Amino acid sequence: MKENLIELDSFIEGENIDLCIPTEDFAEKSDWYSWFNNQDITRYLEQGLYPNTRKDQKNFLNDSKERLILIIKKKKSNIFFGTISLSSINQEKKICDISLVLNFKKKYNLLSALESIALITEHAFEKLGIKRINAGQHIQLHKWQNLMELVGYKLEGIHVKKFIKGNETSNSISISCLFEDYIKLKKKKLKFYN
Repeated sequence: MKENLIELDSFIEGENIDLCIPTEDFAEKSDWYSWFNNQDITRYLEQGLYPNTRKDQKNFLNDSKERLILIIKKKKSNIFFGTISLSSINQEKKICDISLVLNFKKKYNLLSALESIALITEHAFEKLGIKRINAGQHIQLHKWQNLMELVGYKLEGIHVKKFIKGNETSNSISISCLFEDYIKLKKKKLKFYN
């Protein structure tokens, strides 16, 4: 089955993209699994050390407890170019982690990726009642971290030699978005439009 024939229901609709609900059919028949076999895509991820299969991706989808996984799709198309998730969702502490993986083989732009972050962040705060969203990334992704500041994510620290993959040991960045910072940005946005 060709990926462009796979239909997914939208869960969160954006201006340029939709965040869609992955299905077992999508896990089995799309190229989603292969993103984690591509060394360019997994360059700054812990994945990519062992082969990933369609069955592995289906198992990951079915075993995803305390996680919200969504597939990023270009608006009015069936072009899926990334996945975004909230994981380690802790309703007692009102915290979670956010992650984003983009398929470089598909055409997308950084604004679409940033819109994905903004949409799932809004969902975490407005619908799930989360108060803090954490993220960590390779030090070489500092330009992406700068872009994430536009939607409220702030640098919290640098971890020396925390990223270890094969023979590479690098520093990593910790960032977070707090509910109160999200609210401040939301109020500024509303003032801008009024």
